[in-house]
Amino acid sequence: MLMRRGIAASSLGAFLVLALVLFPSVPSIGGPVDPSTLVVGQNTGILITLDPAVVFEVEGAVIVDQLYDKLVELELVDGKIRVVPEVAESWTLAPDGRTWTFKIRRGMKFPSGRAVDAEAVVYSLRRMLRLSRPSVYMFNELGLTKENAETAVKALDPYTVQLVVGQPFAPDLVLAILTFPATAVLDPGVVEQHIREGELAVDWLKDHSAGSGPYILMRWERNEVVDLVANATYWRGIPPVKRILIRDIPEPSAQRIALERGDIDVAWNLTPTMRQEIRAAKTPGLAIVRVPGHGMEYLGMNVKYAPLAKEQVREAIRYAIDYRAIQEGIMRGEGIPLQTFVPRGYLGYNPYMPFKQDLDKARKLLAEGGYPNGFEVELIHSAPHPYRGDIAVVIQNELAKIGVKVKIVSGAAATMLAKYREQGHQLVLWGWGVDYPDPDALAKPFADGTIRQLAWRNAWMDPKATDLTKKAMLERDPARRVAIYKELTELVAHKGPFAILFQITNNWVIRTYVKGFEEAAALGTFHFDYTKISKVRQ
Repeated sequence: MLMRRGIAASSLGAFLVLALVLFPSVPSIGGPVDPSTLVVGQNTGILITLDPAVVFEVEGAVIVDQLYDKLVELELVDGKIRVVPEVAESWTLAPDGRTWTFKIRRGMKFPSGRAVDAEAVVYSLRRMLRLSRPSVYMFNELGLTKENAETAVKALDPYTVQLVVGQPFAPDLVLAILTFPATAVLDPGVVEQHIREGELAVDWLKDHSAGSGPYILMRWERNEVVDLVANATYWRGIPPVKRILIRDIPEPSAQRIALERGDIDVAWNLTPTMRQEIRAAKTPGLAIVRVPGHGMEYLGMNVKYAPLAKEQVREAIRYAIDYRAIQEGIMRGEGIPLQTFVPRGYLGYNPYMPFKQDLDKARKLLAEGGYPNGFEVELIHSAPHPYRGDIAVVIQNELAKIGVKVKIVSGAAATMLAKYREQGHQLVLWGWGVDYPDPDALAKPFADGTIRQLAWRNAWMDPKATDLTKKAMLERDPARRVAIYKELTELVAHKGPFAILFQITNNWVIRTYVKGFEEAAALGTFHFDYTKISKVRQ
């Protein structure tokens, strides 16, 4: 460890007393008459931990984002995702392409009064690598492991950190991975006070915070409320909303009622149908916020099943799908048209849209593939689900028009996912969420069959696709990297085992007195910035 137990528990306790003195009048529930408190209705049942080195659930990561600062952060610039400074005010990459040097911003402090410095950054990164929890896989891919944590991550002086990765990876890739919550900077003194039997304070950090972010975790009563209070020492200044109460409201219908009554300010989990009803009714006092999401829905085709082994058959299925019916009829405009695997806003996004429903072309391709009379096939999907069941029926109906008889089988997500992971399906209707905002996070699962992810699950292996994936990962010139992804996305679009249906969106319904939500949510759940939000009485 870089630091022994040295910060007394009373230091943090004193800050919490200060926070309550600064914001004494905050009620337990809040409401439209209280501009200092934002009340969010959300299904919090998926929350497991708020330890940044362990959290891997989207909802948990959004909360962690409020509690901690990271070495670098994300920002939306002209509709494109960019990495910007945060704890590191600048960085350089050595000619070897492996050695990164980060200059740490001076003047930042933890609530305990301790400086946010190189020692804290190194402590936090080494802790994350030593814990080796699920999110560590992306750092392992950079050559950073618990075995080399001491040598790969170093403090060169009090405000300089050196990070040495395993290969000269594309710089955008390295920086994108460094925006993941696992790189959050923790107060070493606070963490050290709560270590038990070498577990690195994992148990304590489940429901406590030790960061320098805009908020501090006051309490988390599971399946009831997550309570955040503004950090009075935050380096960018105290945010307009002094307290965030995330109330556990699992049922979307209950969230809607609470929002319409003014009991909550934000409804996190309303269904597309509910949002459409609110939009159509122009419900007074409510507004809908929609931003591009970091994921997509797709149809997977297992090439181990004889008919789907034929490229012409897979192409026929892509031409038989009624994309418009799915996007407009089922998603009610909440799906963004997308037919390649890199979402809009990302480096390497390819607007290539070759497929629209053409049943004559689909029948011709089916005949060329050796199945002029069609075939029978099983399609699996998870249920219950807001829209996959309806999409499955659309696909079933449209494929029937070219002679392909689809049997739909739905089941619990865990059961269906296990079957999918074992290549036990024929067709699968599923979704993919992005772990880090770089095209490499899409190319590996969708194009590299040597990795046990999506291409492998659909038994698809293409040496050229694998080669292009690896080549792009190491290409340091952004323009050449974009060119590689253009070739790769178009190869997968026509030869791969997928029909990309649409890019997801993130959607919220808010009270109209909540201002700045669009800016706060601009990057969706990758970097949700509550400091941009305020409440204005009307």
